[in-house]
Amino acid sequence: MTPIKVAFAQTNPVVGDLRGNLSDIRSAIASAAGDADVVVFGELALSGYPLGDLSYRSDVIDASARALNELVLMTGEPELSGVYVVVGHVSKAEGPKHPMQASSAIAHNSASVIKGGKLIGTYHKQILPNFDVFDDWRNFVPGESELIFQINGTKCAVAICQDIWTEDSSRSVALSNDGVELLLVLNGSPYTRNKAVERRQAARDFQNGFALAYSNLAGGQDELVFDGGSFLLDATGTEVLRAGMEPGLYWEQDEKLEPVKSNDLATLWQVLVIGLRDYCAKTGQTKAVLGLSGGIDSALSAAIACEALGNKNVVGIALPSRYSSEHSVEDAYALAKNLDIEIRQVPIDRAHQAFETMVELSQLASENLQARIRAVALMAISNSEGHLLLTTGNKSEIAVGYSTMYGDSAGGFAPIKDVFKTDVWALARWVNSVHESAVIPISSIEKPPSAELRPDQLDSDSLPDYQLLDEILKLLIEKSATIPEIEALGFDVSEVARIEAMVRNSEWKRSQGAIGTKTTEVSFGTGRRVPLTTRFTNYED
Repeated sequence: MTPIKVAFAQTNPVVGDLRGNLSDIRSAIASAAGDADVVVFGELALSGYPLGDLSYRSDVIDASARALNELVLMTGEPELSGVYVVVGHVSKAEGPKHPMQASSAIAHNSASVIKGGKLIGTYHKQILPNFDVFDDWRNFVPGESELIFQINGTKCAVAICQDIWTEDSSRSVALSNDGVELLLVLNGSPYTRNKAVERRQAARDFQNGFALAYSNLAGGQDELVFDGGSFLLDATGTEVLRAGMEPGLYWEQDEKLEPVKSNDLATLWQVLVIGLRDYCAKTGQTKAVLGLSGGIDSALSAAIACEALGNKNVVGIALPSRYSSEHSVEDAYALAKNLDIEIRQVPIDRAHQAFETMVELSQLASENLQARIRAVALMAISNSEGHLLLTTGNKSEIAVGYSTMYGDSAGGFAPIKDVFKTDVWALARWVNSVHESAVIPISSIEKPPSAELRPDQLDSDSLPDYQLLDEILKLLIEKSATIPEIEALGFDVSEVARIEAMVRNSEWKRSQGAIGTKTTEVSFGTGRRVPLTTRFTNYED
């Protein structure tokens, strides 16, 4: 194989922003030209990914075709003409569909090879995922043909993401038999805690004597964060180039490659920051407001917001009630001082008392009313000042419904929605460890969690220890384990059954929850689809 210099263009496209995406693509090509032989973009880099049901719209497909034609013409410009370009885009599906294909699908998920003002060829994604957050089988028509071409005498082929995530070796064998020496793979692969390791394993499993260049998107899109990390494997499967997480152009390895880490807190932090940062940037939000209770969840959420938006663009609101402890209010102010953010105090007692004179309430309703009064105040500030309201619930609480509907669950974005409580603590300690002094007050980390909606209330009054709770939740949610299966692992069956019922009975709350960054294999987002009205518990019961 003749040595080929591959450049990975990790762009951060906005779905549907063809003009903006095209501008980013042009800039990357200009930077790569003269230094690289080929520049490889991510999946649907021109149109944005995932495209969702926009793929059904003929105007979207037609506009993408015009943008692609414009890109082809651009590459004929002298300063862009010296490098091969492999770019992802949506294209119109021609001819008969797969017999099992949705009748509304009219588009391909495609990749085109361009050089010097000419379209060399177009490849259509063949294996369309249909699981979790991926709806390609719903939105696209699968391709059937290979695209094989040469770069400086080296035979190259193209694949798109799921094409290589297969146990069927027939395609890799066929590519090898065709003399392919380099496979260029365009990806829209979002972050989950172990995905970096899994990507490399999938790539190595697919290799059959050819080198493999894996190019990923980089940036947030709704609940997803594409974490870059593009890489180049030589024909033996040895990693020789690795890109970072952020958008940019990568073609040289400046430092020694260490083994890829999984479940890394530094990476998780960066993903949470990117998720909020890009959601705000792509929706036109510049500032955020959130309630500061003095607890760990709001403290971590505020720290994420400061990193994502800048501390001058984050406003904290303390909303004490008659049940708020003095130390909680002090912790909220200490956090605001450490982060150097604006903090205001809006006591809720007068509003709470007014409601109590209007309506006779049960103890639980009175507790929930406090959370709802806080939400009204926060939403009013958000509405008045144009700030995005952040809701600060963690995955453990959301899983079991330990929140108030239209109360503490209210907001436009949930930064730690997919972070279990035990990971919230771990991440808070990590944040403090990378600063000269504690950013998140130690007391917020160490004190027993409490909603402080009644005297001496603790989370442990209603929930198991979070360490135990999270272990069971991971089995129930991420592994879809049954109660007997979890019992067989040594857990108390009555506790497991209680937690399972809490999860099942809280589905209606989650269906109305704010969007938040996905970090685990199974998040409470578009990838998890459970009926709200279901009576199934166990067939034998």
